[in-house]
Amino acid sequence: MKTQRVTLLVSPADKRRFKSLAEDRGVSVSEFIRQAVDAYNSNVVSIEETRELAMLTKEMRQALPAMRKSLRGAIASTNRALANIDARRSTR
Repeated sequence: MKTQRVTLLVSPADKRRFKSLAEDRGVSVSEFIRQAVDAYNSNVVSIEETRELAMLTKEMRQALPAMRKSLRGAIASTNRALANIDARRSTR
């Protein structure tokens, strides 16, 4: 897809706000602006729904490290149990 540059002048406060909102969603500021324009154009997503999605995305990003740690622990525990089963089978 070919792209073209569009220059958008905003206040420093708006720039910080856009950057923060984009980071909460895990996208670039440019992608955030594109999504915002699409949402505005199609009226599919309300501002409140967008805020809720941003909050959920932020919560998920914060929860992922603990989820990964928990999964690693479960895998290690499963591997130990399988090793014990194999050891018992080999002594028969």
